[in-house]
Amino acid sequence: MNKFQKVPIFIVLLFLISIFSIQNSYANEKNIEKCHSFSKMGLHEPAIGHCLKLLNSVSNDQKKSYALYYLANSYFSLGDNLSAIKYIDELVKLNTTITKEAYYLAGLTNLKLGNNKRASEYLEKAIESGLDGVDIQRLYARSLFKSGHVNLSNLILTGLMYKNLDDIVSMTQLIENLIILEDYSKATNIINKVIKIDPEYSYSFYLKYQLSRLYNDNKDALINLNKALLRDRNNIGYIIEKVKILTQDKKYELAKYNISSIQKLDPGNIQSSILLENILDIQAFDLQDIARNHIRVKDYANSINYYNRAIKYNPSNSLFYFERGQVHMILENYEKSADDLIIAISLNKDLEKNNLNLLLGKIFFKQEMIKLSVEYMDKELEINPSNKEALMWQVRSLSEIGDYQEATKYADKLIKYNPDSPDGYAILGDIKLMLGNINESNQLHEKALLIDPNYNIATKTKVF
Repeated sequence: MNKFQKVPIFIVLLFLISIFSIQNSYANEKNIEKCHSFSKMGLHEPAIGHCLKLLNSVSNDQKKSYALYYLANSYFSLGDNLSAIKYIDELVKLNTTITKEAYYLAGLTNLKLGNNKRASEYLEKAIESGLDGVDIQRLYARSLFKSGHVNLSNLILTGLMYKNLDDIVSMTQLIENLIILEDYSKATNIINKVIKIDPEYSYSFYLKYQLSRLYNDNKDALINLNKALLRDRNNIGYIIEKVKILTQDKKYELAKYNISSIQKLDPGNIQSSILLENILDIQAFDLQDIARNHIRVKDYANSINYYNRAIKYNPSNSLFYFERGQVHMILENYEKSADDLIIAISLNKDLEKNNLNLLLGKIFFKQEMIKLSVEYMDKELEINPSNKEALMWQVRSLSEIGDYQEATKYADKLIKYNPDSPDGYAILGDIKLMLGNINESNQLHEKALLIDPNYNIATKTKVF
């Protein structure tokens, strides 16, 4: 009875192991099939799932290499080049027989990542393995050029060009190389050949545009760019270049019109917004220069008009408000001047280093807002404690409202920071006189006269 019971258990175990092995083998075969077929069909995310399952469940190097190749292929197709190169490197480390397709994929991925030397090595191996089409030859030439082997790159492209006299793609790549190498004459000759082969090929005129720009011939550049656009009206890259050259030629309204064309073609285009902002900035700076020229000839009213237009184009430039505020101050438009200077300081705190608070202090004094004037002069003195002008204005403001005790403190600071100037002693002498301290006043006035015998004591025009 016991014997009879043991036999079935052993058989059952063997049976279960056998079933598990068959199921595992079947699962691997299914993963192999789906890893391959999904990747080929472009269903890359499910392909990656099946390839990873296969990679984690097999020990056979051949099957692992199969999984690694299609993992790399799918990740590359999804634009995840870092993951693609990770699995390609694992594939190379296996030391199994690597297919020409794997070498090609390795070269392509390294080229995308900027690993140009490694890309050229892999592409060369792919070519040696029999993958010798025109496309891979061009890629190999590109990787060679980018890794510094320019002569060999150009030799390959020249060979392709003479092998097929209508091969404008290889010609174009060679032209691009020659432009980078500054061999403009040879580049021009090949461009003319391309145009003769295909007069409707827009990119050849774009290359002529680039050459014209390199020769600093904006007029010819614009002609060639327009020819490119006639053949490819919706090419945003061409329109962007046109905007740039029009902006450089100060044809701002035409540039803006072309930006509107970009926005119609691609409403979410970020570069068009950047270009428009750049144009408005340039226009604003042009207007600022005109405004400054009007200031030089004391035409302040026109200067204000140009600052107004500059601010309309760029309302966030603190210097426009700062400069306009000073012009308003000259014109005695104190309220507008204060508004501009406060906006300027809110946009750029660093302007405080340019005595902006001192200006505001003067403006508020002129508006008989003495307390506010004192407040801003104190802000100026926090930044520039020895500012003589600010100290003297504080004495003036505080004396104006009869606060001689507080004015004395600023007069003392004036003497502290300018001990060799008669101003502080004379001003403090005047304050002491106001307070009825005649002896102290006389001593301070005498000190001022010792420093400068010609100093005019107790004259407001001199003291303040």
